[in-house]
Amino acid sequence: MDYIIHAAAGCHKGRIRRNNEDNLYFDGKILPEIHSGLSHPVRKKASADQNPVFGVFDGMGGEENGERASYLAAMTFSNLIQDTKEYLVNPREFLASACETMNEAVLAENKQSEEGIMGTTASILYFTNDEVYACNLGDTKAFRLRDNMLIQLTKDHVEYQSENAKTKPRLTQYLGIDPEELTIVPYIAKGELQEGDIYLICSDGLTDMVSNIEICAILKESISLKRCVEKLIDLANKNGGKDNITIILCRVE
Repeated sequence: MDYIIHAAAGCHKGRIRRNNEDNLYFDGKILPEIHSGLSHPVRKKASADQNPVFGVFDGMGGEENGERASYLAAMTFSNLIQDTKEYLVNPREFLASACETMNEAVLAENKQSEEGIMGTTASILYFTNDEVYACNLGDTKAFRLRDNMLIQLTKDHVEYQSENAKTKPRLTQYLGIDPEELTIVPYIAKGELQEGDIYLICSDGLTDMVSNIEICAILKESISLKRCVEKLIDLANKNGGKDNITIILCRVE
């Protein structure tokens, strides 16, 4: 079946942070290293057989470090995907290799920087004719809404914490890890496309502020993807907006 992927993306600084440490890959588009987000959601339509790819990168390290890490990851990924567009590649192998290359890029910058440790999470959706691959490192999540049920496709790489813990759990995987200390092992899952599926990738500026039940309710509304993005960002800000908010939505038709 010839599926069409409709996509929309939004990025907002939130209400508390002075800068925006998120970045994205929107099938060819990334954000500058220094930015405050997107003034309005951007949209895209592509045939699934063109292998559209989307990703969210949530930088960490504070101030310019997080921005630098997420930008380096997005830029490196953009260069890699453009190099492979002309060749037949195995998506799983490409994503695993891309994570290694992005990690090397962030790590190299880390070693040169005198500003402290930097890193970034990554969550990526890679579409093919009739399948989608979800890949992640860290706690930036990807979801799928199908038959009114929202499921998480990615795996959170975080240390175990008791339910009573008052701080966020420490990441066990991210981009910027020295392979001499720890080997990065991206989580990669594959699923079949189905007409009507809605996919969501988002930084924790959304998931820390908006429950999965609330996210699901908005995605189930019969509104455009652009409006969905706007409503999710508005709700995250209404609920506190404590972090940067980046959202990519994809609908299969």
